Amino acid sequence: MNLLLVANIIVCFSAFFGFVYGGILFFRPKKALYSQMITLAMGVIAFGRLFLVIRILTGGEITETFQLGFIGMIGSFMFFFSANYGAIDSLIDTNNIDGGPLSKLINFFAPVVAIALYLVFFIFADVSLMWRIFGGVLTAFIALSTYFNLKHLLAPDVDKGVVTCLRPYNLLALIYAASVLVECIGLSHGNDVLTFVAGIISAISIILIIPLIERGVKKWLI
Repeated sequence: MNLLLVANIIVCFSAFFGFVYGGILFFRPKKALYSQMITLAMGVIAFGRLFLVIRILTGGEITETFQLGFIGMIGSFMFFFSANYGAIDSLIDTNNIDGGPLSKLINFFAPVVAIALYLVFFIFADVSLMWRIFGGVLTAFIALSTYFNLKHLLAPDVDKGVVTCLRPYNLLALIYAASVLVECIGLSHGNDVLTFVAGIISAISIILIIPLIERGVKKWLI
């Protein structure tokens, strides 16, 4: 059994479900831009994984050269970052509820861990230049995205309970980010089992994100 193929098919279907479900729920008048950005992230993931599935099915190798499907991984974190930074973060900062100096320092924990993993498994390890470049770009966007995921997970609440409503999503987004980075570590080191396990965790996270966003946005708008 081709573990890479199975993992990418499962992630692709999970993301496609999220994209369709989110499109039905959120792409309507007067719906929150936040939820629309997360839905677009699902679409980017789905199409990126579809390219990887096609590549594997046609006998191609996805670990030796850069694949178009990898852009889906990077693109998803661009949308996650844009959603939190553009729609919610200004509200938190405007209300001056970032929690003080210690909280600001803790917010960097997730990005620092991501960068540390990149250094250990991509820079100091014996991997190709392609993986070092792709891993670096991916880690940069993961660091940006997870900074705000962790910040919004830990920040005190604001009026209407926006922060509390979206905490389950932010926790899940952190898990998804970790699974994607671990999956790429597995791919770059030829560890199919690690890649498969990380892919399954990604799929579980993805399929839960839109329902959590739906629940959170409903409470937010009450």
